[in-house]
Amino acid sequence: MRYLALVLALLVPACAGTAASETPVLPADLAVVYAITEVHTTGPNTAIYARNAASGAVTLIYRDPAEGDRILLRTGTADLVGAGRALPPEDICVIIGRPVVETPAACADAMSRLRLPASPGQQAQPEALFVVPLCFSVASPYGRWNRAPIFAVAPGERRFAYPAVRIGEAELPRPAIRIVSADGVEEWRIPLDADNLYVADLAWSPDGDSLAYLVMPLGDEHTLDESLLPRAGLYLANVPQRTTRLLYHCYADAVAWGPEDDEITVAARAREFWDSRYIGEVISISAAESVRQFSLRGSVVTMAYSPGGQWLAVQASYEGGQQVWVYHREQGWGQRLVSLMPDGGRLALLGWARLTRPETSRAQESAP
Repeated sequence: MRYLALVLALLVPACAGTAASETPVLPADLAVVYAITEVHTTGPNTAIYARNAASGAVTLIYRDPAEGDRILLRTGTADLVGAGRALPPEDICVIIGRPVVETPAACADAMSRLRLPASPGQQAQPEALFVVPLCFSVASPYGRWNRAPIFAVAPGERRFAYPAVRIGEAELPRPAIRIVSADGVEEWRIPLDADNLYVADLAWSPDGDSLAYLVMPLGDEHTLDESLLPRAGLYLANVPQRTTRLLYHCYADAVAWGPEDDEITVAARAREFWDSRYIGEVISISAAESVRQFSLRGSVVTMAYSPGGQWLAVQASYEGGQQVWVYHREQGWGQRLVSLMPDGGRLALLGWARLTRPETSRAQESAP
C-alpha cells in the first residue's frame, strides 16, 4: 500500500502538469478587430479598435471625423454587422461616404481600406478602392439610407461580394449577390430564387475562387412563406465556373470559412427556424454534411477564424448586451473578450489582425 501511495504521489503532479501544458494559449501577436458605433439623427459615428487577444490591451485604429464622410452602417433596427471586414495581417475594409443623402444619385460611397497604424498613437487613413452604388431600398427618416451592405473580401482583396436589391437608381428584378473585382468591375451576379429570400452572411475561400453564402427567408410569424424554408441554407458558388449549389440545408445567420480549407463553419439555429439557441456546425465541402458540432453562447450575429483556423471569434447577443467570445477549435471552451451594453453603442465584430508590434499595444481606459 505504501508503494502504491508513492506511485500515485509521483503520477498526479506529472499528469496535472501535462494537462496544464495542453491548455490552449492565445498568441501574443493576434488581435480581434471590432467597431463601436453611436447612431444619431445626423448619422453614425464609429470607432474601430484592435484588442490583443492574449493581454486584452486595446489600440484605437480609427475614429470617424465629426464632420464629413464616415463609415456607413445600416441604421434603425437593421443590424450593423458586415459594415467592415478585417483581413489579416493588416487591412480593414469598410464602406465610407456621406452620412446623409437625399437621392440615390447623390450617393458616392466608396469601398475603402484602412491599414493598421505602424506605431501606437497613429490612426489609419482611409484609402478609397472603388465606388459602391446604393444597394438598399428607399430613404429612411432624416434622409439616411440603409445603403451599406454586408460584404465579404477575398484574400489579397482580389474580389469583393455583396448582396444588393438595386444598383444606384436602378432596381434589380430580384435580390442578388454582386461579385466585383478589385477595381469594382462586376464579374458575376448571382440572383436569389425568390424575392422573399435574403443573404444573411458571406465568406470567401482561401484561394478567392469560391464564395460561401447563407440564404434565409424573410418574414415573421405572420408573413413567413413556409414554402421557402427548404431553400434556406449554406450555398457554395464557384466564381470561375459560374456555378452555385445548395451545400447544406440549415437555418443559419453567420458563416466563416474554416477551420480547414475544405470546411465551412456556420452558426445555425439549433432545431428549427424560430429557435433562439445556436450551435456551431462544421460542414465538410466534399461530403456536404455536418462533421462536427459545438455549443455557442447567445444569439450569434457574426464570426471569424483567426489565421490558421485555430481560434474562432464569435459575436452574439447575450445577457442583455453584445459580446465577442473566442473559442479554440479543439477545446470548445469560450473566453469573453469584449462586452458592450445597449447604452454603450452598437458592436460589430470585423475579424482578426496580426499585430506587428504586440509589445507596444497600450490599453486605453476609454475603450470598451
